[in-house]
Amino acid sequence: MYFSELFEIEYKAEYDWFNPILENDTLLFVDPFLIFSDRDESWRQGYNEIMNYFQSAFDLLARSKLNPKHQFYKRTLTLMEFPEPREFRLGFASKSSAGSGSGPGLASKVVEAMSQAVRRGIEDIEHFEELGILVSGINRDRISDITCNLLKPRLIKYTQRVCHSLDIPMEIREVKHSRFDEVRSRWVDDDYLVPVDPETDQPVLLVPKRFLRELPTLSSNNWGEFLDSSLRDDLNLNISENMKKEDIVALARQNPEVLRQWIRYTEDRGSSPYDVDSDPMLYVQWQRLAREAMTDEPTPEPPTINTPEDLLKFAHSAIDHFRHWAEEKSGWRVFWRDITELKPVPETNMQLLFLGVLDHYCERAGVILDREIETGRGPVDFTFTSAGNIRVLLEMKKLTHGEFWNGLRTQTPTYMRSQRTEHAIFLAVRDSLTRPMNERWQKLEPEAEAASEQNGCTIEVARIDIMPKKSASNS
Repeated sequence: MYFSELFEIEYKAEYDWFNPILENDTLLFVDPFLIFSDRDESWRQGYNEIMNYFQSAFDLLARSKLNPKHQFYKRTLTLMEFPEPREFRLGFASKSSAGSGSGPGLASKVVEAMSQAVRRGIEDIEHFEELGILVSGINRDRISDITCNLLKPRLIKYTQRVCHSLDIPMEIREVKHSRFDEVRSRWVDDDYLVPVDPETDQPVLLVPKRFLRELPTLSSNNWGEFLDSSLRDDLNLNISENMKKEDIVALARQNPEVLRQWIRYTEDRGSSPYDVDSDPMLYVQWQRLAREAMTDEPTPEPPTINTPEDLLKFAHSAIDHFRHWAEEKSGWRVFWRDITELKPVPETNMQLLFLGVLDHYCERAGVILDREIETGRGPVDFTFTSAGNIRVLLEMKKLTHGEFWNGLRTQTPTYMRSQRTEHAIFLAVRDSLTRPMNERWQKLEPEAEAASEQNGCTIEVARIDIMPKKSASNS
């Protein structure tokens, strides 16, 4: 359910606020650079407050003389801890909107990077996102978390203004990490009048959609692309799309003047938000599309599931249900952000569509369909779980995925061992008709049989073809 549906509002494109999905986090992130460059002075002031916060932390760290036992060093560590801001429903999550946030471990990395900067005579940063380039553990999710945490007082007021303008009811709830106690020099929880999700009884906070991006403007990926060939030669580098984050971090630490040059270049060039309303990558509209897909589809009577084989059979029937929509009901169209150039949406978004279409189908059969369940050896894409903890795993891969065969031969058996499960399905999504991909498509069954025999388990194959289809009159 979308926020607007909960409060019976017809959401319009001209609204300034992002309309979140309540049950699942949306794979978009608040980009602080867009706040820094916003036309609204009050939001720019908010960014200044973020930078003042980090500058105070730098000052505190410098006064500790980088002694980990000093109280100022310990206080800096506390200031760099940011919990998962679950109220916004943004970032990385799977079945629910709960996440891990930025805990003590990451705070230690941040403070260590700040310490290295102090040792080099750098006692401030121009944009706090620099830490995302200087610290390998700070990704786009963490940058967004930090931004939402530090701007939470402003975003609470923003949410309240939206609710007042649209007559959205609010209730008093405690909001985590929502007020900075100047006396104690730490963030505390406090009560506010906010909209509430009745399913969880937890607050929901809104953000302006013009602040959302897929990646922060100031990110290690973008900085790597900035380095031209001459600079790469000067630095004796072999930079490519496969360059590891650790290498980029080391490069940034060794060449801070080049990093600052790029930041000023980016300030002059500017940046743009993700187009939430057209949603070319299907980050936002997947739930609505999945719901519409099943509107006219009859739901069969729930089967009896007593054995792993029964659940395996049901899982195949669920995939057939999804395949019928994708291949026969023109569902394949939503898998492409550009059909002309055959550019598909990300694999994660295909998985969200799969979840959205089949969630109710499985629920009616008494089967729980979970996405990205941690196995201890990494997250498996899906699990079907029935009464008695009977479980079947499903790994879903685009045919063109660079780790396609590794997913079948290694990942799936590893996940099965971790979950002590004997049955799994490897679901291949056809997104190319090239000769190598056609050969890959044809080799699926023999490869699955070989992996099953080698690992003493049952891995079966399923297929979905999302290639554009001709109309019935032209086929």
